[in-house]
Amino acid sequence: MTTRRKKIAGGEAGSALIISLILLVILTLIGIYAISISTTEFEMATYNKTGKIALNAAEAGTYYGIDFYPNTIPAGDLFLANGAYYSVGWVDSDLPPEIMVGYGTNFRYVFFNVDSTGHAPAPYVMNRRILAEVGFGPIPYGTMY
Repeated sequence: MTTRRKKIAGGEAGSALIISLILLVILTLIGIYAISISTTEFEMATYNKTGKIALNAAEAGTYYGIDFYPNTIPAGDLFLANGAYYSVGWVDSDLPPEIMVGYGTNFRYVFFNVDSTGHAPAPYVMNRRILAEVGFGPIPYGTMY
């Protein structure tokens, strides 16, 4: 029995294998690039969400500090439902009491500072701090004559 071999013109034996391997390498590199982009996007979204949670916790602490003034005892750590927490402190402002427009000279605004720090829930490590100066009044001031 005789076997016939087909002659391939120009020595192209195995070129389909080489071309398919090159295409496979290119597709693998595109896949790796897509995974790295999606991982980076996921990390950015996580940091953005964590930062917003910490900022919202700090804002909640600021409102707590404003609502409960003149209780000047720091509240310590107060936890929110999502696991975030905030710390609040009050500091009297260096500004003197100020006369209010529209009231007599016996009424003043008193200024104080609320220092609030919001912390993201575990396992994230993210803090946001808000320092707000608040005017409180009108309050009676002086002899009231």
